[in-house]
Amino acid sequence: MSTKHNRFEERKPINSGNEVKNHVRLIREKETRVIDESFIEYKKADDNYNESILRIHSLSDELRILKGKELFNKLEGFWLSCKVNHTCDYQLDELKEQLPDSLFNLLSSFEVLRDEWLISSQGISKDIHFLEKIEQVRQQYENVWGEYTELLFEDEFQYYNFRAESISLQQVTPSEYIEQIDILFNQFEEKKLDSYVKSNSAKFDYAIDNMPDSFSNEERESLVKDLSLIYLTEQERADFNKREMQIKTQNHEVETYQHQLSELKARLDSLRITEYSELSDKAWQDEYQRRIEEFRIEFFDYQ
Repeated sequence: MSTKHNRFEERKPINSGNEVKNHVRLIREKETRVIDESFIEYKKADDNYNESILRIHSLSDELRILKGKELFNKLEGFWLSCKVNHTCDYQLDELKEQLPDSLFNLLSSFEVLRDEWLISSQGISKDIHFLEKIEQVRQQYENVWGEYTELLFEDEFQYYNFRAESISLQQVTPSEYIEQIDILFNQFEEKKLDSYVKSNSAKFDYAIDNMPDSFSNEERESLVKDLSLIYLTEQERADFNKREMQIKTQNHEVETYQHQLSELKARLDSLRITEYSELSDKAWQDEYQRRIEEFRIEFFDYQ
């Protein structure tokens, strides 16, 4: 009897009211935390979804506006990006609702057409006249891209046409050349082909490269000087003249070297049948190579 009483005495009184309050508070805190975390996750998902939709709308607008090289690069960029992010099917489903059928078909089949185009372009002949090559290229593009050829490659073919027109420069006289090249550059700017000739220095290079082969060295030098005054800054002219002087010096050295080497070989051939006629073929080859090597060392040390 006394033992039971003692155990009963040892039990601590339970403050049931405080424990219930704490328990309720912990439950509420946990529920609040779960709700907050769920809201944050939902908000993130919603923001990501909205951002994705905005990007797709922006891409749709760009695809409608762009053409030529810019459109080609945008289409290529779309496939590179969506493959990395594994969103190609999702984006195509969204874009199908926003793009005209023709443009969507180009987007969806772009990679297949591009690969076919890259393979077919390897068969274009390099040993034909430039005008024939343009026709060959156009035909090949149309075989692959069909109705999209002009949309994607209009600026490229405009440049080809400009290059074709440049061929007419081969028929002009030195006195007409600067006037005619200026007319071509004005046409070039009107067709907005600036991406191919971006600066005055690029125009200068183009004008020099397209000079007729029939011009004499004196005529070319005179035209180069006049063109440099039109298209180059003072610093660019100085840099060009320095570069031209280096090239002339190098060319002179090469010509001198080749001339003197030819003279040496002729003398050695003569010595082979006179002073060195008794040498074996191997001994003569050793002597021949030694003389050639000595000449090279002396020539370039002297230069």
